[in-house]
Amino acid sequence: MGHIRQDVKLIADKPVTVRMFVDTGATYSVIPEALARAIGVKRLRQSITTSLADGRRARYGIGTAIVRIGDREAPTTVLIGKVSEPILGAETLEALGLIVDPRRQRLTPSRSWVVRV
Repeated sequence: MGHIRQDVKLIADKPVTVRMFVDTGATYSVIPEALARAIGVKRLRQSITTSLADGRRARYGIGTAIVRIGDREAPTTVLIGKVSEPILGAETLEALGLIVDPRRQRLTPSRSWVVRV
């Protein structure tokens, strides 16, 4: 199976469309500090230390953003820190009701709705 990247609109104070690496093994979406500043993500005062897939530990800032893929839009947690490319994590995919279709190498809806209120 290859790698999947997806065009995603991130919205905080300003919107921007970025290409993100889809990583179903990552709980949260992760964006670099420069991107967070560019769109105006409001960071919490606290940060967290988390374990990476290779066993290293890293410290990340925490914020929220609106994520839009196609006609699906939802708020999501974003971690802010050193990352080689923006990562689209499982929490965001779940919020949007999207799953990875490995055969077609794309995201597809897991349900007809995004948010029920």
